[in-house]
Amino acid sequence: MLQQMRELFRYLKWILLVIVVMFLWWVFVPGGSAPPTGTDAGWAARVNGEPISVGVFQAYARQLDATYRSLLGEQYEQQRAVIRVGQQAINSLIEEELVYQEAVEQGIRVTEREVADAITRDPSLQENGRFIGLERYRRLFRGGSVGLAAFEAGVRRDLMIDKFRSLVEDGVEVHDDEVEREFLQRNERLTVDYLVLDRTAVAGGAEPDDVEVAAYYDAHPDRYSRGDGRTGLYVLFSARTLAESREVSDAEVRDAYDRARDSRFTRPEQRRASHILFRLDPGASPAEVERVEKKARAVLRRARSGEEFAVLAREFSEDSTAAAGGDLDFFGRGRMVKEFEDAAFSLEVGGIGDLVRTAFGFHIIKVTDARDARTVPFEEARAQILQELKMNRARSEVLKQSAAFAKAAAGGKLESAAKARGLTVNETGIVRSGDALPGVAASQSVTARMLALGEGEVSEPIPVPAGQVVVQVTGSAPPEPRPLTEIRARVVEDMLSERALERVTAALEAVRSRSGSIRDLGKRLEAEIRTGEDLARGVLPAGLPADPGLRRQLRDLPPGALGEPVATPSGLVVLSVRERRVDRDELDVERDSIRDSLARQRRDRLYRALLRRLRMESRIELNEPLVTSLDQG
Repeated sequence: MLQQMRELFRYLKWILLVIVVMFLWWVFVPGGSAPPTGTDAGWAARVNGEPISVGVFQAYARQLDATYRSLLGEQYEQQRAVIRVGQQAINSLIEEELVYQEAVEQGIRVTEREVADAITRDPSLQENGRFIGLERYRRLFRGGSVGLAAFEAGVRRDLMIDKFRSLVEDGVEVHDDEVEREFLQRNERLTVDYLVLDRTAVAGGAEPDDVEVAAYYDAHPDRYSRGDGRTGLYVLFSARTLAESREVSDAEVRDAYDRARDSRFTRPEQRRASHILFRLDPGASPAEVERVEKKARAVLRRARSGEEFAVLAREFSEDSTAAAGGDLDFFGRGRMVKEFEDAAFSLEVGGIGDLVRTAFGFHIIKVTDARDARTVPFEEARAQILQELKMNRARSEVLKQSAAFAKAAAGGKLESAAKARGLTVNETGIVRSGDALPGVAASQSVTARMLALGEGEVSEPIPVPAGQVVVQVTGSAPPEPRPLTEIRARVVEDMLSERALERVTAALEAVRSRSGSIRDLGKRLEAEIRTGEDLARGVLPAGLPADPGLRRQLRDLPPGALGEPVATPSGLVVLSVRERRVDRDELDVERDSIRDSLARQRRDRLYRALLRRLRMESRIELNEPLVTSLDQG
């Protein structure tokens, strides 16, 4: 369910972005014009030479930050590094500028009448359902930071973008056969029989000896080799080292605590719950609702009779948490959909509630733990805040120092630039794809950048958890084989997998030649037949990995046919669809809504493809230190 809630939030985000854009209309001149007095007159990005001002970027980022903080509450600080508000903000502004420039290039025009109509229809400029009037409208801009002409230019700009997007998307069509395929995807239910075969057991015979292993290793040199390597020199700008020398007063720590007390240090009441989800589409027919509810109530009776809840969740839940026994960890109010939240917070620890229906289906909920609301006192939070303030100041300084150093070291002068600044130069040794720098944790991104540089080239500052790295490539190393002693176990596993696949394929062909079934194959391979019942189309039985090959077979296999063996981490899997069933009478009921949904998806993909093309064809300059400092600060 958490994954579905994240999807729901993704769509909500775009609604909120519209609000942000409206805010920008009122506060800044659109299209990268100069920010109001008191803001940085520099640029956050340039799109084909047209600047996006620092002021516009920062205002947009602040609104995104406030939106995420409001939605995520105390979880926001933990998720902030992943969300990367600064990167999101600048990407959105760049995309808007790209589309605007393309609209101008294609000759899109907006008339004065269209601008006037858009303004008079704007809900924020209406009272009792009518436009507020020309005089009141003009008074809104007198003495403000944005003039009337600038506001109307912003309206015209957005209308041009909307008109161009409509031209791009108007040609989208959805045919009847596509609607039918989507209907089946949503409504078809399957019963599936399958085998999960242990590769070692199926391979049979003794483990290959050293001679066989060496011969197989020699016959597959590309499979066991490491790619091109690089050697280089690097300088690490450590935020933690710099933080130790930063001074922060007690008053600053107290002020930071007071500002963050309600959002970060006040923990609301929380529940920890596990659940079992029985999926149900929002538009499901009454018969489908009844069928799923009946199945859910049968499992609810078993849970209330004392059967292990986690075991039932692993067997029956159709949520991504099934493998974890349905555990959702701790959550506060506002994190789950209302029906789920109300039920969870009404139960005592250990209690199992009645069925709860949400937009995702029916849930069986068990509360496993609870936490009372609590405010962390200042003295308890003091050390954490002090370190954060020091690190924030250090990160900002590290960005400036590393950017200045990279500029000075450009042209292969890393050693001399470091010597002039008293910095330590380190050797990378030979590094290849996937390697980290010696002594620098999680620095695989530096190695990846080195592989794209030529000899003597110096990189831009590259962020790593410890700070920033500037690296210079000094040489190349050819591909090399991994020593057999290092990867012998992998070679043996590959040999056994091939043997197993050969045996299963031979058995499968023999069964097919006699028009046999998966049960005949199971007998031949001495393997247990497993069954997945009442599965949605494309949904694998519980316990099988999310393999695209298996999903394709579930979609395409006719009843009774045997699929090809698929190698997965769980073993070799052979599928057979026993039954497909669907109420085709519902197709006429759902046809229009499915067509609309597919058209929206296709229009969105088309628009995203346009943006990708415009990015590739345009000259985009990014003020990387500015954007990065906002995300790290």
